[in-house]
Amino acid sequence: MPAYTSTDKVLHRLYLGNYSLSRAGLEMEEILHGKQAREIKLEELIFVTGLARSGTTAVMRRIFETGEYASLQYSNMPFILNPNLWNRQSKISAHERAHKDGIVIDGNSPEEFDEYFWKAHLKDSYIRDNGLLIHEVNDEILQKYLQYVRLICLAKRSEKYVSKNNNNILRLTALRKLDNHKIIILFRQPIGHASSLLKLHKRFSKEQLEDPFSLQYFDYLGHHEFGQHHKPFLLTEEFQNTRLHFPKESLDYWLAVWYNYHHYVLAHLKTTDIVLCFEDLISYPEKTYHALAQKLNLQSNFPPVEKHKPSEYSTEGINEDLLNSCNDLYQQLLEKRTC
Repeated sequence: MPAYTSTDKVLHRLYLGNYSLSRAGLEMEEILHGKQAREIKLEELIFVTGLARSGTTAVMRRIFETGEYASLQYSNMPFILNPNLWNRQSKISAHERAHKDGIVIDGNSPEEFDEYFWKAHLKDSYIRDNGLLIHEVNDEILQKYLQYVRLICLAKRSEKYVSKNNNNILRLTALRKLDNHKIIILFRQPIGHASSLLKLHKRFSKEQLEDPFSLQYFDYLGHHEFGQHHKPFLLTEEFQNTRLHFPKESLDYWLAVWYNYHHYVLAHLKTTDIVLCFEDLISYPEKTYHALAQKLNLQSNFPPVEKHKPSEYSTEGINEDLLNSCNDLYQQLLEKRTC
């Protein structure tokens, strides 16, 4: 997260911590800009999703960098529901994001901010102490979301929208009702993915103890992937039981999280979904992104990207049955990839 000043932190707490205030701000947007926004014909809505650390940020950023798509950016913070009323020049300078994964962000960088819309309008009803629930979205709220997307497109001067939101796995049924949508789902080799999740969980847990605002920041935006307030996706009944067998500081726990997520994904994939493999993105970036560009009917090319060799991880001490189950799922996902 960016290095916010004391004043910035007060604004974040005042706005993001008050759903009545933020929803009122969106109503003001609608009064002032709603008519113009409704005239926008949304050509394409792209929803990039996946379990955290699967490459969703990288894919969303590359789509955004084509210049064809609108998205929420760091410059929209903290008034996320006011893309037209709050349109300032960001003072956030370029720096590596808190994940320490080489991704550099600044005020123009797109990010996973539209989750706040769902939190504010569903009043955190899907967020429980033990995890995040799959939930239905009624048509009224879904139409409000669609209008919110139009308002973002109006502010950014585009008729296409791209969003990265890992929590969208919880509401895929609703998003699939929207016209001209494309859902991109990413997956990653289990042991490498679990290792990355555990590493970030330890890092953010430590940092959030030292900086309480960083924990508030994650809570405001619905980021519970790791850290002090980690809340897994409650997608399968099996996971409800197996998660209790492993401490969160173990690789086995994060492999159980991996299995829970991807077992649900495989059971709910649609032929229209675009399925991408993290290892393809780093080993064969040019080929994979070219295939993705064709799926998205892009008018421009993706910027070039460097090729990387996947890291190797030790499996010593890991629950063998759990790892084998994850690897079997990974092979099934490889057969489903579309790019």
